[in-house]
Amino acid sequence: MARTFGDLGEARYEECTKPKEYKKLVFALAYFHAAILERRKYGAIGWNIAYQWMNSDFDISEQQLVMYLNEQPEVPYAALNYLTAQVNYGGRVTDDKDIRLINAMLKKYYCPEIMNDGYKLSKLETYYAPPEGSLEDTLNYISGLPLDEDPEVFGLHSNANMAYEFKLVGEFTDAILVLQPRVSGGSAARTPEQIVQAMAVEFRETWPDNMEPAKAHAATFAATFDGTMNSLGVFVGQELARFNKLLSVIRKQLDDLNAAILGTVVMSQDLE
Repeated sequence: MARTFGDLGEARYEECTKPKEYKKLVFALAYFHAAILERRKYGAIGWNIAYQWMNSDFDISEQQLVMYLNEQPEVPYAALNYLTAQVNYGGRVTDDKDIRLINAMLKKYYCPEIMNDGYKLSKLETYYAPPEGSLEDTLNYISGLPLDEDPEVFGLHSNANMAYEFKLVGEFTDAILVLQPRVSGGSAARTPEQIVQAMAVEFRETWPDNMEPAKAHAATFAATFDGTMNSLGVFVGQELARFNKLLSVIRKQLDDLNAAILGTVVMSQDLE
């Protein structure tokens, strides 16, 4: 949210002809934007599908908010809810349950009650739209919010943290296991380097030599009546050149990889 208001800037924050309504509703929009993004970390509990919402979704919704507030005598909550939840953000939503959820979430923020300074955006007392003030006042309020947020902030039960923490620990342990060498026990166990070296040597021994055009069928490169090479010969010649280049590159890389494991050449990023 701090980044969102930082990108918004002082000029845009003060340009609306209905300053109180704008500042309350743009805070609700920023809160909504942050909440739907953070719900993704809870997996299927947050959203059935992890949608890739972007800052552009917020920007277009904020521009529409300014336009409607400037042009309408009253705040058109129904129109703003539809455009934001159904069109701007909802345009990326494909699951029908997620569509219901994103509409229900925004209706809690885009509502007449948001104009009351005591209206809470969640069950927690900390989260509310601050009173009308400057952009600096809003950023100061945001800086005072807890860094370790409760799932209630996003409309979830506190137990949702259990699923998130299980998922986080699982990803962490999976990353650790990926980094561990895959070797078997016993005195005959081989290191990952030895396994790779053996595979490189095996591939190199079975790798074919470059193909020679001279060994092709006599009709392949036969000349036509006017002395030029026939179309088949032109095509085969081009393919032979490309394939021989590929064979040479892979052959060299296998030799370099074996030498790098032995330590006779530097292990480059490509070889690694």
